[in-house]
Amino acid sequence: MDLNKLSTADKVIGASAIAFLIAMFMPWYGLAGGSNNGWDYFLTGILPLLIAAAMVAVIAIQRFTTTELPKPPIPWAQVHLVAGAAVVVLLLLRVLIASDVDVLGESFDLDRKYGLWIAFLAAIGVAVGGYLKFQESDEAVAGPSVPPSTAV
Repeated sequence: MDLNKLSTADKVIGASAIAFLIAMFMPWYGLAGGSNNGWDYFLTGILPLLIAAAMVAVIAIQRFTTTELPKPPIPWAQVHLVAGAAVVVLLLLRVLIASDVDVLGESFDLDRKYGLWIAFLAAIGVAVGGYLKFQESDEAVAGPSVPPSTAV
């Protein structure tokens, strides 16, 4: 596998997705006695991980195989942009929405732990990678910008 085939955007998406996967095992919410990790939250934990993994899979198929992916209704670069935005929005919701637990009729808000913040930073990285992928697409379509010649 030749990693030189990967663009900067591909590397950012891949590294951020790996960081997100690692953060899923870290504590996201908790009290002194116990904690919840990313696997405890489907919509704002597992689903963003699946989206990031799908982005990495598409990049791997496009860069390292000769398999022709089906054409989506919008260009793949826009798919990456939307997917990256979805990941960061879902994690932002997880950061903003407090998690609580009921113990004997009493409700306690759980503290946000370092794993949630690492996952949020990784989600921002996935979104930035999606944006860079979208920018790469524009440059590939438009070509490099050439300054006009100054003919006299």
